[in-house]
Amino acid sequence: MTGFKDQRRYPRIESENSIVYVLYNEMRIKVDQGSGRTINLSQTGILLETRKILDGSYILLITIDLAGKKVKAKGKVVTSRYNESTECYLTGIEFIGPKDEQLEAIVAFVKAYQRRKHHADVPNDAM
Repeated sequence: MTGFKDQRRYPRIESENSIVYVLYNEMRIKVDQGSGRTINLSQTGILLETRKILDGSYILLITIDLAGKKVKAKGKVVTSRYNESTECYLTGIEFIGPKDEQLEAIVAFVKAYQRRKHHADVPNDAM
């Protein structure tokens, strides 16, 4: 048996970030809002973990970047599944909208994650 070959066009980057989301239906009417965290992201999408299922078509993700500025990314819900081990839902979201907005959000997610990770790796007596 051969190993599994990942056929994604873009690599996934592990990135845990707290986010707030607003969920819309097909007619772009707000149907829900809440919070969650990112699990990973790529140039084209993000995997989001939430306590409730994201039952809608479109989503607006909002996070705070390192400068304290709100960063927004628009997307559409592609897939959602329940993860029994964490008792949460994992939702695949494909980014939509202008590419420059998507890129800004991706960079903000990664920078925030890297900064938190770096601070967690530094021993207390080094600060």
